[in-house]
Parts: sequence; structure tokens; C-alpha cells
Amino acid sequence: MDRIKGHSTGSKIVLGCGILLFFSLFFTWQNLQVDFGHAGIATLTPDGWDFWGLVVGLVTLTVITLVVVVHATEVDLSEEIPWEGLILALAGALLGLVLLKNLTRRLGVDELSRACLIRGRGRRLASRLVERTRLGASVNRLSRSTRSSPDPS
Repeated sequence: MDRIKGHSTGSKIVLGCGILLFFSLFFTWQNLQVDFGHAGIATLTPDGWDFWGLVVGLVTLTVITLVVVVHATEVDLSEEIPWEGLILALAGALLGLVLLKNLTRRLGVDELSRACLIRGRGRRLASRLVERTRLGASVNRLSRSTRSSPDPS
């Protein structure tokens, strides 16, 4: 506990918020329902691990690691590299990435566009697939029943 109290307020904020941001990528914050007509309703639950989420997660882990190495360990680091400035630059890049991710993925734009494509063009296809599956199951039952019947001769 004394080790944490010895850090600056900025380091504590970066560590706490970075850990929360990383774990928030695993949660499903949205539900998207797609109606397929006769086939039923599908519910998509996208989490934060798309392309931008992966980049955000990697940068977050980098920032957390740098803060821990620079402030919480006794590792000898190069004096030539401004570590505080590097952490600040990465934190600013992380903020930009999170904003980019949220602006390009309002209500799950990727899943929403796929669902609209499926819903708009694929509703008939899904219904036909369900009907063919039902028809195929009844044909399979019919063919199994005729194969198992004894030979009249």
C-alpha cells in the first residue's frame, strides 16, 4: 500500500483508468436484434474486440506497463528517453483511438450494417433455408422409413 501511495496522482489515475479500459473491452455493451421472419430473431452481442479494440487494448497494455516499469520498479532506465513525455504521448494516442473507435462504431456500425444487409436481402433466403431444412428433414425421415421396410419378395 505504501508503494501505491508514493506514486503521483497522475500515475494512479493512469493505472486505474487503464485497467478499467482494458477490462471494459471484454464486456458486451450493446444488443442488436435481427428479425429473420420465419427463421426467428437473432441477437448479436458485440464486444470491444474488433480491429480498433485490439489496437486500443495493446496501447493500453503498453501504457500500463510503462507506468509500472517507470514508477513502481527499481529498473535502471535510460536517462536519454523522456519517459514521462512518452507516457503522455501514448495516453494522448490512446484517447484519440478510443474516440475514433466510438465515432466509427456508434451502436455497432459493423454489426448493424451486416445485420441490415442480412435482414434486407437475406430474409427470403433465410426463410427458404428454413423451409428447405424442414423439407429435407421430412425427406430424410421418408427415405429412412423406406430403406428399413422389408423386401416384399
